[in-house]
Parts: sequence; C-alpha cells; structure tokens
Amino acid sequence: MNNDVRPALVELIGTFALVFVGTATVCVTGMALPNDVANPGVVGIALAQGFILAALLTATIPASGGYLNPAVTLTLWVFRRIGGGRAAWLIGAQVLGAVLAGMCVRLIFAEDVLMRPQTLCGTPHMNIEAFGPVSLKVVISGIGIELVLTFLLTFAIFGTMVDPRAPRLGGLGAGLALSAVILVGYGLTGAAVNPVRWFGPALAQLTMPGAHDVFRDHTVYWLGPIAGALLAGAFYDFLILPSVAAGPAGEDTPAKPKS
Repeated sequence: MNNDVRPALVELIGTFALVFVGTATVCVTGMALPNDVANPGVVGIALAQGFILAALLTATIPASGGYLNPAVTLTLWVFRRIGGGRAAWLIGAQVLGAVLAGMCVRLIFAEDVLMRPQTLCGTPHMNIEAFGPVSLKVVISGIGIELVLTFLLTFAIFGTMVDPRAPRLGGLGAGLALSAVILVGYGLTGAAVNPVRWFGPALAQLTMPGAHDVFRDHTVYWLGPIAGALLAGAFYDFLILPSVAAGPAGEDTPAKPKS
C-alpha cells in the first residue's frame, strides 16, 4: 500500500472512532433522564473520550503519527516534524473520518433525541445559558476557552509522546489530559479541542429540521483549537525541547527531537 495511503487510512479509522464515541456519548446522555443510572453525565462523557483517545493514540501513532486531530497535525507540520504532503493526507483523512462518524450517529439515534437542546446531534456549541446569545464577545470568549483547553491537551501530547525523553506510556497522558479539559470546558463550549470533533457532527446536524444556526459559533472550533495547538507546539519546541538532558555518564547532552 502507498506510504501516504496507509497512515491516512489509520487516521481515518482512528478519527472515526474518536468522534463517534464522543458524539454518541453526548447523545446517550441527552436521551437519559437526569437521575437515570444509565446516564453517563459530564463525567461519563469525559471518561469515554479520554479512554478512547488513549487507546486510539497508542494503536495509531506507530503507523500514522497524526494524533487524530487536524490542529495537532498542522502543528507538527509547522514545526517540521512531518512533511506538507503527509500532513495534507492525514488532515483529509481526519475530516472524512469525522464526517462518517457524525453521519453514523445521525442514523443510529432518533431525531427527537438528536434535536434536544442538550444533545444537538452531539455537536459542541457555546452554552447560551452561561454566555447568553451568540455575539462577537461570546465568540471571542469561546475562542479563548478552546485555545486554553487545546493548549493543555497539545502540551500533554508533546510532553508524553513527541518528546524523545518521554516515558513510554502510549496515549495514556493525552487521554488523561482530554478527560480533564472536558470536565473543565464541557459546560462552556463543549470542549471540542479538535476541529473535526465539531465539524463531523455539525454536518450531520445540518440534515435535521430547524438546523439553520449550526454555524453560529463555528469560528470558535476552528480558531481556538488551531491557535491553542500552535501555541503549545511553539512553547514546547522553543523552550523545552532545546533544553539539555543528562547523558548516561552524567554529562549534559542536547535532547534531540523525534524526526
């Protein structure tokens, strides 16, 4: 199989699974009664997405290295850890995987579940109860929140998976970080921290009646994650990776980034 197609296929499958689990868990929470023992709640949503990310990164990174997130993939390209052609293949596969996941959720759940205000097809949106109607000020606040949350996730990815000095824990660190940021940000922006986590379900939401306002806050989920990932990549690449690490004989040797 072509050297570009193989990692792209891995990213497609991995992103499909990541977006499907995240979106479906939100829908299950929306369809359950508040006191239902089967209701995952915010904690369940955070754990489900953190667990699946940890498992998927551990399984996919050796073959693809795209981290199932276009914002992270773009950051890896900007800081010359992957080539432009490979990055384009991976991002295209991630987008397609997310769209397929959103459509699968659309087919699985009944419309009355998907159209509930707390569900909205599992698409992350700004919480109007917390911020009020969408306005420029609200969108800027949302971008800032997604930026900070994605910075923390990407920093964890660099520190536990990209840095050659990191302990071999697979995707565990990134999964724990995702669970943590979802617990913080779910009630504010839905804590997408990944452009395709919003985009896939959003396209599915467009097929539902009365979905004219799907894109009312879309800039939050493009600008916030991309800016947060780039900022974390710059911070780690310029301030942490160039630092020295103790050599085997006690001498200081430069830490070499992964190719």
